[in-house]
Amino acid sequence: MALLNGARPYEDLIRSTSQEWEVQPGSSLAGDDAKTNPYQVSHNAWSALSVAVDHLHCFRSTLVGEQKGNELPITLHTHGQYSLLRGAFENSARAVWVLGPTKRLIRVQRRLSLQASEYRHSDHLLEVLQQQPRRTTDERMRQLTDLIVAAGVSQEEAKKALRSPNYKDIVREAGALTPMGADQAEVIWSGCSSLAHGDTYGTLSFLDRSIVATEGRLHLTQLTSSPALLYRVTDRAVAMLQHAFALFKERATCHH
Repeated sequence: MALLNGARPYEDLIRSTSQEWEVQPGSSLAGDDAKTNPYQVSHNAWSALSVAVDHLHCFRSTLVGEQKGNELPITLHTHGQYSLLRGAFENSARAVWVLGPTKRLIRVQRRLSLQASEYRHSDHLLEVLQQQPRRTTDERMRQLTDLIVAAGVSQEEAKKALRSPNYKDIVREAGALTPMGADQAEVIWSGCSSLAHGDTYGTLSFLDRSIVATEGRLHLTQLTSSPALLYRVTDRAVAMLQHAFALFKERATCHH
């Protein structure tokens, strides 16, 4: 509860009345945005932060009930809450991944690779729906190629630079930019993903369990959420979110 209460101020930052998303002229992000216009680095990062905060807020709503007298009801879910924590962690990591590199070209490349991935996913969905995009895939990819070449990537390397990033790589590289490190970041993300998918290995590895009865080689098992694990995952999700917001503020501020 202390962790979640400490993260609540971020809810105010993403409200419609907040101006925290604005980028100061002369800042690092202002330069990034100019190189990626109309696919601003700052807009993508702020969107990721907003989604992360929304998942964390929703998690808190599922965890804490309405206080009655001196009693505060707490509900622990076996799987659903880890889906929400994964959303908070994953989106925070995406913001760190985009904003973290010290070199502008890398930040620009990562932003544009995310846009290329968006186009590939949307085109596939439209194909399934038997619809056509307003602009052809070639037209949109040509625009991204022109932007990334203008930013400093060679024409020969442009296609490779615009490959869709893998979320495992995003999470690991974001983790490497924080004190938790790449391995811990992957374990948190992968563990939450396994529970979100209902995978057996994640269910048996991360939840508390007790054997109710045994029938031959089968154990009938009762599964419950692990308070210790839930706390650890929440702690890491909040830590990644804090790092992401700090990075955004650093990059959006003019230090001249």
